[in-house]
Amino acid sequence: MKIEFTPEQYETLLKSTAISSWMINAFNEGDEELNSYAELEQYILSFAKDFGKQEFVDYDAADNVYFPTRKFEDQTDIFDIISDYDNELFWDELIHRMARRDFLQEYGETGVASMAIEERIEKEAPYISKYEEVFTNQGLENIDIRP
Repeated sequence: MKIEFTPEQYETLLKSTAISSWMINAFNEGDEELNSYAELEQYILSFAKDFGKQEFVDYDAADNVYFPTRKFEDQTDIFDIISDYDNELFWDELIHRMARRDFLQEYGETGVASMAIEERIEKEAPYISKYEEVFTNQGLENIDIRP
C-alpha cells in the first residue's frame, strides 16, 4: 500500500505526530510499550526533506534520531492546540471529579454501585451542572484548601 500526501498534508501530519508524541511522552518516560509510537514518529519525520519541510526537522546522525526544529515549534500552532486541550481538560476533570466526590458523599460507594447506569447519570448530573456553573462564573476564585 502507498499513501500520498501533499506538502500541506504532510505538515499537518507532522503537527499531529508532534502533538500525539507530546501526549504520549508527557508522563510516560521509559515505557517500553510505547516504542512503536516513537518508531512511527521517526519514520514520519524522516520524510521531511521529500516534502520540502526540511526546515521543520533536524537529524542527529550520532544518535540516528530525527526531531522537530525550533522553527517548527515557532511557526506552527502545536503549542496553542496543546494549551487549549490542557485548559479544557483541566476544567472538565475538575468539574467531574468534584461532582463525583459530592455524589459519592451523598449516596455512598455501595449506593452508587447498586444504581443502574441511567440512574447514576441522572443523579450525578445536578452535581456536574452545579460545578459547571460555579467554575464558569467564578473560575478558581472561591477554591480554598483546608488543612
